[in-house]
Amino acid sequence: MEKRHLSIRVVPTIYHQLKSDIGKGKISDFVESLIARELGSSEKRIEQEYRECYSNPQMLKEAKQWEKTEIESWLNYEKNKDEK
Repeated sequence: MEKRHLSIRVVPTIYHQLKSDIGKGKISDFVESLIARELGSSEKRIEQEYRECYSNPQMLKEAKQWEKTEIESWLNYEKNKDEK
């Protein structure tokens, strides 16, 4: 897989710790794995929040009310925009 170059800045203490704990030639792979794991966990958190919302009747009711309000606002905006 093609890789892209990315420059990041860290404080010297972090850099020295990475060099000593991970090894100078392995820092990129280590950082990449941390980022991939964090991005994956973010997606899982969002997915879990959606599941919780849809399994909670009160939250679902509120979401539908917000959706209706947003649609009405958009329709009013479009109507007023055309009248100007």
